[in-house]
Amino acid sequence: MHDRAFKFNKFEIKSNVDDTTVDLRSGTPRFEYRESIFMPYVELTAYIIDSGNTVPANDGTDAGVGLLDGGLGQGTETIKFKIEDEMGNKIDFGGDNDLRVASVSSDYQGFKNESYAMKIVSKEAFDNTLLKNRCTTENYKQLKFSGKISDVARSIVNVVLESPRAQKMNSDETLNEFHSWGQNVTPFDMLLELQQLAIPNTQTSKGKTAKGNTAGYLFFQTSTGYQFRSLDGLMFSKKVSGGHIDMNGNIIRRYLENNRGDEDLPASFDGKILWSNMSRSVDALHQFETGGYAGEVIVFNEITKKLPTITLQSEGKGNGIIAGRKLPTLNKDYLDSDGKALPTVQHIVRQAVGQSHIGNDSLETQIEKTDVINYNNEDIILQAQQNYHQKMEMSAEIIIDADLSLNAGDLIYCEFPELSTKVTTIGSRTRKSGIYMIADLCHYGDKANSFTGLHLVRGSFGVKT
Repeated sequence: MHDRAFKFNKFEIKSNVDDTTVDLRSGTPRFEYRESIFMPYVELTAYIIDSGNTVPANDGTDAGVGLLDGGLGQGTETIKFKIEDEMGNKIDFGGDNDLRVASVSSDYQGFKNESYAMKIVSKEAFDNTLLKNRCTTENYKQLKFSGKISDVARSIVNVVLESPRAQKMNSDETLNEFHSWGQNVTPFDMLLELQQLAIPNTQTSKGKTAKGNTAGYLFFQTSTGYQFRSLDGLMFSKKVSGGHIDMNGNIIRRYLENNRGDEDLPASFDGKILWSNMSRSVDALHQFETGGYAGEVIVFNEITKKLPTITLQSEGKGNGIIAGRKLPTLNKDYLDSDGKALPTVQHIVRQAVGQSHIGNDSLETQIEKTDVINYNNEDIILQAQQNYHQKMEMSAEIIIDADLSLNAGDLIYCEFPELSTKVTTIGSRTRKSGIYMIADLCHYGDKANSFTGLHLVRGSFGVKT
């Protein structure tokens, strides 16, 4: 391990009172930048030491005062932030509409200095709370919360939130549609609802349509923009010459843990795992309790008065395409005569029918479409639930040298040493090693060092061959 510090290119705060801009780099010995597939905005925490000479005093003297005494750090101020790693990868939030101060908490105050933590978030985190941005046709008469779910998601980010990063939004096309008046919910709440209803316009690992077989999306933000991504698309990997590629054709980066010096890194790997912790391997009982392997859903259609029961069972390879080789093998006591998992949960839900409408349909047209299903719960409830549980059952935490090219939602390959009594230690090919998705990411930087911490997830054992 050797010292690697970020290039701290910009860290400025702009006053809400008089547009004064202050450079905070010299007083910030440490910062942490975070992304997560479960968080609709990015977060930055800066740990600042203020010696009382940050802002010019406004009393006519040539002295200076601390940031907080100078009237900054009240919240909602504009922040500009840019960093770069030693490989030239950058995170650039240098625009006026990128970041805002969320909170400032004092940590220590002495005679000559004060330290505090400044939490900074995406501007959209504040915009999401405004009543004028609620999803309702009263606010957005020209916006139709109607059509393919992926199109509705893009409209919310672009039209409702008016995000400056909307043009860089990466979304996977959905197979199914959604129709709503908005129901006066916040943009993030509607997007988080849509992610549970979305079915990807793709094929499963057996070449079947995704309808009835898989569902579930994730909405989150990274340094590259907003993401509305199919869970199956995020976890897709394909073997090619020299490694694996993801859904976008990008080579999946490879990391090795071998407990040797920095120089001992095979050419086929991109970096070393400096520390790791397998926080949870598998929890079979939890999977049974939540229907991770098989379940039933009874869908009541109040128009047709029908009450069909639908069963969804895992075939051992999960719903759709998974990053590893196979799911855990279950005891035969919990398999049916066809070798499929026995159902362990049952949901009774109403079909989304009777309230469907497209855009600004007239009352007469809505009455004609009374029996039209908005989104089909038969194709969503169990499929999404099993997908979320299966693909995130295994988890690991690792630390690597700082790499700003990585984002939440990316796939990486990790090779961990096998636990055995063999003379020559090899990578664990059947359990720990393999392809993981980055669920949570933290880039850490101080005056001398920088690291990237990753929380990794997947739903299967072993390495794809």
